[in-house]
Amino acid sequence: MDLRLNMTSSIKEKINQLRSVIRHHDRKYYVENNPEITDYEYDILVKELQQLEQAHPELITPDSPTQRVGGEPLSQFTTIDHKIPMLSIDNTYSGEELREFDQRIKRMADIDKQQDIEYVVELKIDGIAITLWYENGLFMRGATRGDGFKGDDVTANLKTIHQIPLTLESAGKGQHVPTVLEIRGEIYLPNKEFQKLNEERVESGEPQFANPRNAAAGSLKLLDPRITARRHLHIFTYAIGHYEGIELQTHTQCLNVLRGLGLPVNPYMQSCKNIEAAIEHCNTWDKRRSELDYLVDGMVIKVNSLALHNQLGATSKSPRWVISYKFQPEQAITKIEEIVVQVGKTGAITPVANLTPVLLAGTTVSRATLHNFDEIARKDIRVGDHVVLQKAGEIIPQVVSVVKEKRDGTEAVFKEPTACPECNNSVLTKIGVYLRCNNSQCQAQIKRRIKYFASRDAMDVEGLGPALIEQLVDKGFLKGYADLYRLTYDDLVGLERMGEKSSANLIQAIEESKKRDLDRLIGALGINNVGTHTAEVLANHFGDLDTLANATQEALERIHEIGPVVAGCIVEFFQDKHNRDIVEKLKASGINTQKLAAPALAKNPNISGKSFVITGVLQKYPRKEAETVIKGLGGRVLSSVSKKTDYLVAGESPGSKADKARELNVRILDEEAFEKMMKIF
Repeated sequence: MDLRLNMTSSIKEKINQLRSVIRHHDRKYYVENNPEITDYEYDILVKELQQLEQAHPELITPDSPTQRVGGEPLSQFTTIDHKIPMLSIDNTYSGEELREFDQRIKRMADIDKQQDIEYVVELKIDGIAITLWYENGLFMRGATRGDGFKGDDVTANLKTIHQIPLTLESAGKGQHVPTVLEIRGEIYLPNKEFQKLNEERVESGEPQFANPRNAAAGSLKLLDPRITARRHLHIFTYAIGHYEGIELQTHTQCLNVLRGLGLPVNPYMQSCKNIEAAIEHCNTWDKRRSELDYLVDGMVIKVNSLALHNQLGATSKSPRWVISYKFQPEQAITKIEEIVVQVGKTGAITPVANLTPVLLAGTTVSRATLHNFDEIARKDIRVGDHVVLQKAGEIIPQVVSVVKEKRDGTEAVFKEPTACPECNNSVLTKIGVYLRCNNSQCQAQIKRRIKYFASRDAMDVEGLGPALIEQLVDKGFLKGYADLYRLTYDDLVGLERMGEKSSANLIQAIEESKKRDLDRLIGALGINNVGTHTAEVLANHFGDLDTLANATQEALERIHEIGPVVAGCIVEFFQDKHNRDIVEKLKASGINTQKLAAPALAKNPNISGKSFVITGVLQKYPRKEAETVIKGLGGRVLSSVSKKTDYLVAGESPGSKADKARELNVRILDEEAFEKMMKIF
């Protein structure tokens, strides 16, 4: 009996130790952008914890890192009452209105007109407001804003966001975890994740999200947390609501407490001594907002003093001590020259407008998505129309509306195609609002699949551009990406713009691509819903392509980060005879199908233990290659600049990260200096 107790105690101790280590690395990776271990090493820790908890389910606790993605889908959301109402914020649109806000506060608080009020100015993230409730450091529940007084309980979905700690742990000296803490935050979807999600939805025949905010809202309200987990939602926390066991005097102090407890706070908040400094900060970010990887639609200006918050109070709709400054959306009017349709690698047919080029939000736009044919009909968009153009979430150009008063009768109604515009296949399937060509041998699909296979993030075949792929497919040299490895020098040298040297170089590049690691190959196959990260997870787990190809739905779903949808797509892909034949051709060509051992690079004393951020466009080599070499030489690659960043590697158009580096005295390396330091390129 004593022996069993000792064993249980030992296992419990091991589980607690693993949980603590995983929480530490979650904070380093998701909050501080300063990872200390590789993704593979992290996955090993999680897997070990999962195995121990599966063997001892009585030791599973709600705050365990394994409980981030709940099991079964929810039937519905329950309602939660907000202890302190989550009121809306009044909007302003000019500096003059902000000055009026400042004077109104002074009148209400009986403050002299000439006296300065200290404000805190923060980016207004275009996302979904939520509240997080902690008791004794444990995450108990989370809810949407709802009507301000009641919101939906979305705890299960919030647990899938790694930036939200399930257990609060103080990192600051003299700081303790409050007994009760209610935190306000904004859930958002980064621009890259938004674009990726929409691409996946087009390929699967689902309607695109109009903007990142809608995508975040839709993801947060999914009844299946496992799907939410794959959307890679992010959060910034910006305020403390109800609290017990802590004393606070200023909003700045609130933000510092949140940082100290391991919660992400936007780094661009600024304390301003008066309203004029606040206005200046707002104007600065109105010009800089395009530099960010997430959307902001304005700024939030808050009185810093919490005592003044209490004195000013609130109306029935909004607090009197805070106001938002809204940016004006940029729009432009241009003309639709023609409407063309594109066929994706899975057969999805989408309409695109070719436009008279126009400057919009800092870039020249000549094409805009029309989403689908139902959308064209709904907006009554015609060839020759003048249209109002806007970037959806300031990212993707789209037609907002038609300027019908500019019509002169020459505009032509666009008709939905009855056959594939590329292969003339008349068997089209409508999935939701999308048309799909069912001919897997459609040349447009073949070209897209080859282009994807050869891209930098896949097999990285240097020199195989879209124009050359067009030629090779049109002339019958390529009927799929597996045929790349049957190309000869003689096939290439007679093609347009292909001389002796370029032909020889491409053959060499194709040969080199055979040596790529397994994750590159898995990603290159074009399996629906399998991107670069998922490909890495699969490669690390299975170790070779054959084992993956024979995996069952159940075996795949047991893998951390692999849900039923992704598992189903993988099984479906490898069960298809055409795809199996392609895999066999690839194997016969000598392509690597095994997980490669990490290269045993000697630690570079200039690199080892140092943290790097890469920004801008590198001219001499792919960014992914640079990141791989840094890691191989003992360095770390971070996504954002902080005080802990040692070097910023800056290519062309470095943007705000370079400004941040200069502000923090982080050493900036151009490509030449970077190469010299690496001593490997």
